[in-house]
Amino acid sequence: MSSTFFGLNIGWSALNAFSASINTTANNVSNANTPGYSKQVVNLVAKASLRNHTYGTLGSGVDADSIVQMRNTYYDVKYWTNNSNVGQYEKKGYYMSQIENLYRDDDQKLAGFSTLYSKMFNSIDSLKGNPADLYIRTQFINNAGSLTEYFNNMYHNLSTIQADCNQEVSALVTQINSFAQKISIINEKINTIEIQGRRANELRDQRAYMLDQLSAIVPIEIEETEVMNSNDPDSYVGGTRFRVRVEGQLLVDGKEFNTLECYAREEKVNQNDLDGLYDIRWSHTKNEFNANSDTMSGELKAVLNIRDGNNKENFQGTLSKVDIANSEIRITNPNITSVEAMNMPASGEIIIANRSYAYSSFEMTVTYDINNKPSYEYVFKMKEGVDMSSMAGKSGREVSVGRAIDSRGVPYYMSQMNEFLRSFCRKFNDFQIYGKGDGTLDADGNAVPGQRYEIDPVTGKAKPIEINYQYGGVDTDGKQMGAFFVALNTDGTENTFLDTKKSDGEEGKRVTYSSNAIGGNYYQLTAGNLRVNDKSLHDSNYLATSRRTDTHESDASLVDDILELEAKTVIYRGSGGDQFLQYIISDISIDANEADILAQNYSDIGTTIDTYRMSISSVDEDEEGMDLVKFNNAYNLASKIISTLNQMYDRLITQTGV
Repeated sequence: MSSTFFGLNIGWSALNAFSASINTTANNVSNANTPGYSKQVVNLVAKASLRNHTYGTLGSGVDADSIVQMRNTYYDVKYWTNNSNVGQYEKKGYYMSQIENLYRDDDQKLAGFSTLYSKMFNSIDSLKGNPADLYIRTQFINNAGSLTEYFNNMYHNLSTIQADCNQEVSALVTQINSFAQKISIINEKINTIEIQGRRANELRDQRAYMLDQLSAIVPIEIEETEVMNSNDPDSYVGGTRFRVRVEGQLLVDGKEFNTLECYAREEKVNQNDLDGLYDIRWSHTKNEFNANSDTMSGELKAVLNIRDGNNKENFQGTLSKVDIANSEIRITNPNITSVEAMNMPASGEIIIANRSYAYSSFEMTVTYDINNKPSYEYVFKMKEGVDMSSMAGKSGREVSVGRAIDSRGVPYYMSQMNEFLRSFCRKFNDFQIYGKGDGTLDADGNAVPGQRYEIDPVTGKAKPIEINYQYGGVDTDGKQMGAFFVALNTDGTENTFLDTKKSDGEEGKRVTYSSNAIGGNYYQLTAGNLRVNDKSLHDSNYLATSRRTDTHESDASLVDDILELEAKTVIYRGSGGDQFLQYIISDISIDANEADILAQNYSDIGTTIDTYRMSISSVDEDEEGMDLVKFNNAYNLASKIISTLNQMYDRLITQTGV
C-alpha cells in the first residue's frame, strides 16, 4: 500500500527526469559545432509500479535510466572504409598535379622539352650549307646544353618530390602511432567509467573522431566486444574490449597498442632512388608493414606509390644457376633486355623466394645467333658474406629487384627519361664518332682494337685509345670526334661510354653490359648526370657535321642524318624523339585524371554516408529548441504536481482537526 506522501515521490521523480533532459539538451546546444560530438538523449523509463489489492497496480513515477549518444555503427564503419579511398586519391592527385606541372611546356613563360628539343634541331638544320659557321655551331651547342639542363632540373625536381614523399611517410607513421596511443588511453578511461554502470559518451565521441582521422591514413577494422566474467561466461562485467586492426594486424587492443617504425634502407631499390628511403615495419615484431598491398588504401599508400611506383617494370627474371664458388647467380628470361631500359641500382638487393640477397654488381650478356636472334642472361655478383647455400634448390624460381608496384611514381618517370636519353644520346654519339661507318675499321682499313680504352697505371681509370674510324665523324679541323653527349661521373670526370660499340648487336656476337663498366656504358647515363662534353662547350669547332671521307667541309653529310633523329628515327616507344613528351604527358594525365575522378567519386559517396550518419548523430538546433520547450513544460507540470500535493497535505495536516 502506498504511503500518504507517495504523490510527492512521483512528482520528485518527474522533476529529476525532466531536469536531466533539460541539462542534456543544453549540453547538445553548447556542443552543436564541436567536431565529432554526437547528440545525446535521456532514456526515460517508468519506475516499477506498486501493487494495490484494491485496484491492481499503481505507477510510481519516472526514472532517467541513462544518457546515450545517438550513433549508428553501420554508418560509422561505412564512412571509415570509404574515407581511406578518399584519402588515397586526394593525396595521389596532390602529388600528380606537381609532377604534371613539371612537364608543362610554355614557350612564353617556361620552355619545356618540346620547345628546347625543336630549338636544338632548328639550329643544327641551319648548319646545312655552312657547317663551319661558329655562331650557328655555338647556338646549337648552347641549345643542346639547355636541353641537358632541362633534364638535370627534371631529375632534381622529381628527386625533391621523392624526398617530400619520404618525409611524409615518416610523418604519417608518427600520426598513426599517436592515434594508436590516444585511442588506447581513451579505451582505458571508457572502461573505468562504464564498468561502474555509466556511459562515457564524450569519450566515445572523441574516439570515433580519432578513427575518422586515422581512417584517412590507413584502412582500419574495428571490433568491440563485451568483457564477460571469466568464471561466468554469461555474466557481463560492464567493460568492453575495443580493437583496431590495420591489414589484419592489431594496432590497438583495449588499453594496449602497437606501433610502426620507419627505418632507412641499406640499399637502393631503383637506380635513381635517394639514399636512405624509409621502409616501415611493426616495432614489436620487426615484421614488414606492406603498405603497397592490393588491399591497402589511404594516404600512406598514395605517398608510397608516388615515392616507389615503378608500374611493375622493376627487374624480374628466372633463377637459372647458383654458382656458390664464384658467389654469382645467373638469371634468364629477364623482362629488361636493353641497356637503355635498365633501372636497377648498380648494387642492391635481389629477392629470391621472398628473401633478399645483397649484390655488388651485375652484367647482362646478349648473345646473337646466326639468324641475329638475341638471347639474354644476367649475372649478379653477390656481396661478401651472403649465404649462398640458402639459394640451393631454388633454380627456376622467380626473382626480382624490388617489388612490382602497380603505380606510376617517381621511379617510373625517372626510368622513362633515362630510357629516352640513353637511346637518343647513343644514336647521336654514334653519328659523331662513327659517322656512317660501323666502327669496325680505322681510316687505313685495319680492324680496330677490341677495347677502345686502356687503364691508366697511375689513376687506374680508363683512358681512350686514339682511333680514327673509317667514315667517322670529324670536327672542323678534320680530327676524330668523340662523344658529344656524356655522363658526368661523381669525381667530375666525363663518362664517354668507351665500353659501348656501334657494332654491338651484329650476328654471331656476344655483347656484355656491366653495371660497373670501367670504360663506361649507357646504363651509367641518367637524366641527372647528362652533359654536353666540356670540350665542345669551350670550342664550338668540336662538333662533327662531316665524315672523314667528305671532300669539302661544306658537304656536312652528317647533318641530314642527325636531323632524322628529331622525328624519323625510332627513339622511344617505337616513335621519334619528338613524341617523348606526348607519351609522358599522356601517362601523367591518365593518372591525374583517374585520381581526380576517383577522389571526387569517393568524396561524393562519403558525403552521402556522412549525411545519413549526421541525420542520426548531429545536433539540430531547431529540434533542440523544441525539446527545450517540451521539457520545460514537462518540468513546470511536475512542479505543479508538487504544488498541488503541497496544498492537499496542508489541508490534511493543518486544517483537519480531530
